[in-house]
Amino acid sequence: MTNLADIPMERRLGVTTFITWHPPKQDVVVGNIKLSNGKGVKVTHKTFNRSGYSQRSTVSLEYETLDQGELDMWVLFHALILGDPLVLPSYMGTINGVVEFLDKPFGSERDYDDFLNTAYRTEGITQKMSYKELYQRFVGLNEQQSGMAKNWLLDLKPGDGWSHGEMANYSYWRMVIDFSIVDSIIGRRPRRTLAESWVRRRLLEIVGEAEKAEQYMKIIWTVRQNIRHNTAHESDYPHQRPSSPLRQGDNEFDIDTVVNTFKTDTHALTALETNMHEVTRILLLDNILQTKIFPDLRPYMVRTGGMTWEQLMKIVNQS
Repeated sequence: MTNLADIPMERRLGVTTFITWHPPKQDVVVGNIKLSNGKGVKVTHKTFNRSGYSQRSTVSLEYETLDQGELDMWVLFHALILGDPLVLPSYMGTINGVVEFLDKPFGSERDYDDFLNTAYRTEGITQKMSYKELYQRFVGLNEQQSGMAKNWLLDLKPGDGWSHGEMANYSYWRMVIDFSIVDSIIGRRPRRTLAESWVRRRLLEIVGEAEKAEQYMKIIWTVRQNIRHNTAHESDYPHQRPSSPLRQGDNEFDIDTVVNTFKTDTHALTALETNMHEVTRILLLDNILQTKIFPDLRPYMVRTGGMTWEQLMKIVNQS
């Protein structure tokens, strides 16, 4: 087993491997890089208090010659287009764990010739664009757009997964950064214009559909009024709050529930952070790629496993 930080990039040999959520089903060439489905990896995590492992997919990059700037551009694109938190730590050698390569691909492949539904995490997009076409648009991004993309990918926490422990809760600062990106996309408010009406008007101009624009507005405005200002100016902190009771199976937190209960419910706070991060990514992808695709925000889901006492008694009585 090898620590990923110790694995050489091997650029002189023309092969580099990155952990990713979704490798390609078929080989695809972007610029001077050939992408293919790589072998899976097992990542073992161990701290003073716990240990465990996860298995992940990889994407393999092959090239004859590759400029460092082109590799940096691809890493930025791939991480953003998938909303993939694994690519950048894999590139930087900061994966929290010990990595062991498996003898075959892990799975989760996607069709890179028809990539929009994968990029936007939905199934309803009929417009067809390939990963390669999206990449060709992305390489024309300007310095400000590059900065926004890098800010979206900033990892504020140690280890894997978003932490919401009392001593290390990064959710407020994550939302402050996301709001700064959205604020930049919306643009400077004209004098004598109310902030709320300006943000709502600009979202409608960008999104083009009133219902979806209002979905995004609820999340963005909640973050602006309750998180951004208090955190930036008063050093507010997301102190521990109780979790709402969960029923067996899937528990759905829709937008209205989230914006009305995040101050008193830790699940709703996580949902607000997740929704804000995704709204920001959607607006940023449109700003850079000009795709004009704005999916509905999916309700945040918390799934509980196991079996209720009533279900157990029913099985006992039937046996």
